[in-house]
Amino acid sequence: MSIIGFQAILLTSCYRQELVLDRLPANTPAGAEIFVAGNFNNWDPGDQRFRMERGTNGAYSITLPRGVGKLEYKFTRGDWTTVEKNECGYDTPNRSLRYGEHETVLNTVYSWGDTEPMNCIQKTLVISELPENTPDAPVIYLASTFNGWNPGDFEFIMQKNNLGQYYITLDKQSECMDYKFTLGNWESVETDPSGNDIGNRRLCFDNQDTTYVAIKAWRSTRVKTLRKVTLVLSSLPKETLPGDPVYAAGSFNNWNPGNKWHAFKTDGSGRRYLTLASEDESITFKITRGNWRNVETTLSGKDIPDRSFIMGNVDTLYLKVDRWKDR
Repeated sequence: MSIIGFQAILLTSCYRQELVLDRLPANTPAGAEIFVAGNFNNWDPGDQRFRMERGTNGAYSITLPRGVGKLEYKFTRGDWTTVEKNECGYDTPNRSLRYGEHETVLNTVYSWGDTEPMNCIQKTLVISELPENTPDAPVIYLASTFNGWNPGDFEFIMQKNNLGQYYITLDKQSECMDYKFTLGNWESVETDPSGNDIGNRRLCFDNQDTTYVAIKAWRSTRVKTLRKVTLVLSSLPKETLPGDPVYAAGSFNNWNPGNKWHAFKTDGSGRRYLTLASEDESITFKITRGNWRNVETTLSGKDIPDRSFIMGNVDTLYLKVDRWKDR
């Protein structure tokens, strides 16, 4: 076969793929350039070859090079700080499709990494029935895929409404969440009426805004003792921008470097602080800006050992971050 003939067969076996972005968040900056990054360009978030064109109807579109197989991609506004997020500002899985299934695929971006979510989808989970052996004034926790299955996460304590029911309102982090209730540890996890383990519950973010559930029994009613400490960042590298989010990742959150529930807040004087609660006698942790590529390091840029702290020694811990790994 001639080279020309082989090239003709190769071209006809590859598929054309058009991506159309027809809906954007209302707070997308005017005149924004939008890019697509994926497994076809080494995930470069600002590759000018893959800048989308805006049509007269306001929709953005791009035709990718012909190909075969699976395509994975995400939309950005030029770098990873502006990558698309879900309705509540959480990371989304890579988009995927297969060449040849649909010549044109429509897409919607719900929020960007550097802008506030505008249409966060929430769901309220209400406990309608508690076991008879529930302690007086219980502290009930939600352990789930949203918090690394931490059975005593201070940020996932159920609140009590004026009807005496325990509830929690959750932002959408993913389409569905697996979960169980505890009294603060796995020894006190919910069970069936006979004391046997039950399967994980599942909550999906559908059109219903409230879900009612009943707890039949607790494995144990041992009440959890919480110890708290407030981390205060007394010094950050000069390269830290005012809008940079800062997080604590450690033994208390399954070492998630960008857990929303362990982001530092800012007080009136501009200092960053975070209050942690744990049943453990000690915790280990590091400070990040959202992922392990920008974790704290020594002044020379080398990795540092995990920080450690004995809970109960003091109620406030002052910390200094010398340098970020990526700066």
